[in-house]
Amino acid sequence: MGIRIVTVAAAAFALLAGPARAAPGLATGFQDGGIELLGGPGELEAGLLNARKAGATVWRFGVVWRDVSPTQPPSTAQAADPAWNGYRWDKVDRIVRAASAAGLRPLGVVTTAPDWAEGPGSPPPSPTMRDGAWKPSPVWMKAFAAALAKRYSGNFPDPLLPLFPLARVPAWESWNEPNLNLELAPQWTKRKGRWVETGPELFRRLHNAFYAGVKSVDPGVTVIAGATAPYGDAPGGARMAPARFWRKLLCVSAGKARKCGRTIRLDAVSHHPYPIGPPRRHARNRDDITIPDLGRITRWLRPAVRAKTIRPARKTVPLWITEFSWDSRPDPDGLTLDQQATYLEGALYVLWRQGAQTVIWFNLRDQAPVPSYGATHQSGVFLRGATPLLDIPKPSFTAIRFPFTAYRSGGVAALWGRAPAAGPVVVEARQGETWVTAATLQPGANGIFTGRLRAGPNVTLRARQGTDSSLSWTTQ
Repeated sequence: MGIRIVTVAAAAFALLAGPARAAPGLATGFQDGGIELLGGPGELEAGLLNARKAGATVWRFGVVWRDVSPTQPPSTAQAADPAWNGYRWDKVDRIVRAASAAGLRPLGVVTTAPDWAEGPGSPPPSPTMRDGAWKPSPVWMKAFAAALAKRYSGNFPDPLLPLFPLARVPAWESWNEPNLNLELAPQWTKRKGRWVETGPELFRRLHNAFYAGVKSVDPGVTVIAGATAPYGDAPGGARMAPARFWRKLLCVSAGKARKCGRTIRLDAVSHHPYPIGPPRRHARNRDDITIPDLGRITRWLRPAVRAKTIRPARKTVPLWITEFSWDSRPDPDGLTLDQQATYLEGALYVLWRQGAQTVIWFNLRDQAPVPSYGATHQSGVFLRGATPLLDIPKPSFTAIRFPFTAYRSGGVAALWGRAPAAGPVVVEARQGETWVTAATLQPGANGIFTGRLRAGPNVTLRARQGTDSSLSWTTQ
């Protein structure tokens, strides 16, 4: 089948539209709590190096507040001091130290308040509310955030190597999935016979306290709000639909943001668009948000800035995707290995088109199926070996390291990808048993390359850079 180049390269688009229209970049990373628990010699370090080999530049990790601070500090002043002797920093230090040594930027997310920092009247833990979710104290959160920012400022002595500082953590998320009663409760309160949203206001106060604590130490750290989960229930349920949560948080009503006397302070927003089905399938519920639905958040960001419900003011609010994935085989209910790879690189393109700047994949390596496949995640880009040194890359390893897509519409394939190195990228088409050059594209400084190619259905394409090549993509 004949193939004809329609346009070429990110550079050509930049030349026509001016430098301001250059394609934005896309950073990728991983979160994998199992990697962080590895205790054998060099195992954690080997796992993190595997992340680098997969093209990652970010490592997201959790800070369990109740584990770090099992005992209540005598005062908020002492709580803001990372050297207070009641803190248990060993695990967090280890992760930050190892991630930085592997060349990854640490991104921390705080979860799970200590019992002493929860609000009064907490019900017992249940399947829909875990310990540490009930009305966490903004006052104590602010102090703890200051301690985090000081310890991981790049200036605090490493207890293992006192002549050297612990690495800096340049970005923090204040809480994980705050639209779930499991993580932050209560999401709803019944008043005069009707359910009223309370989760967004709880989160606003908690996040603003975290923001203030971090910024009091290091104004240059990025503080991210959101990390919302993708699906919700009817009013009164255990999950608040994320679009509804964001509308309440940003004071959106009657189709616009309004001045409501309440402000959330943030540097970026985040979401977890876990999908059901392929990457371009929309959520069924209009208030749920999966991969192609990010406009249900982003459409309100600039109006909220204008209405001063987001501060500080800025032209654009960065969007981070800090968890998503698909399970694959050997989970019998997972995708095939090739499907997982195709879905992953398709998702990267769809997320990038909607403005995502950083995307975190969950997990790096498959979890052991204990007690079962259904209770664990086989979402890694590595098949699990006895140690990370013996892990086997899946096709999704290549998909995230050198993504390439060619979604077709109206007889034209939109070429997109991220090159693993500097230099031109050749897009090739398979003709019989051979590959022929269809286009040569020049990535931008951020590695993104784009182009448009006239192509019919069932044309198999790939991107190549030197001896390195992407997975193949067949047009539909």
